[in-house]
Amino acid sequence: MRRIKLVVLLFFALIATNCTQTKVVSFTDPEAANKLFNHIAVVANIDDLSDRLVIETKMVETLLANGVNAISSLSLFPPTREFTVEQENEIFKNNNMDAIAIIQIADAGFHVTSEPINVRTETRKEGNKEVSGTTVSGGGTQQKAFGQLRVSLIDIESNKTMWVGDADAHAFFDTENPDWDMAYLLKASSKKIAKELIKTGMIKINK
Repeated sequence: MRRIKLVVLLFFALIATNCTQTKVVSFTDPEAANKLFNHIAVVANIDDLSDRLVIETKMVETLLANGVNAISSLSLFPPTREFTVEQENEIFKNNNMDAIAIIQIADAGFHVTSEPINVRTETRKEGNKEVSGTTVSGGGTQQKAFGQLRVSLIDIESNKTMWVGDADAHAFFDTENPDWDMAYLLKASSKKIAKELIKTGMIKINK
């Protein structure tokens, strides 16, 4: 029974991921023309640890799958400790990081829509009598997740922004668990952002 449930959840996860749309509008700095970064640190600048874990994990997973050397900031900076900017830069350099992909959530939530209530009355004959019946349908609500993310690729050596992108994400599905919906939206968005980063040509791909 547990195996059947797992298969169902994985199947629905695939459907949910395919039922999201993320549009990325980006700009590359002119100084980035001859840049090629070898090691990328992915940093989700988000207070919520759950969202941070989802975003960083999916982005790193996608980058690694495409031959890019990448690591999550959670692996470098345990959230149980506090680090100064100087300490962070030293850790980046000690781990051979030459660029940071910073993701921020500008806005996120749910678009809530209500279905109209339909009342239908029917009259039918039962023998010599007329009997009326009323049915009520609709009246439910749908809440579909959305998110607006900003991603920046920072050159660690110069501390300059080489590339920025705004990701606008929307989900086309609605389950009974809003947290689950938002997590899958963030996963799909992170995957899209990672692929857009690769398209810049500034990240070395190991074949």
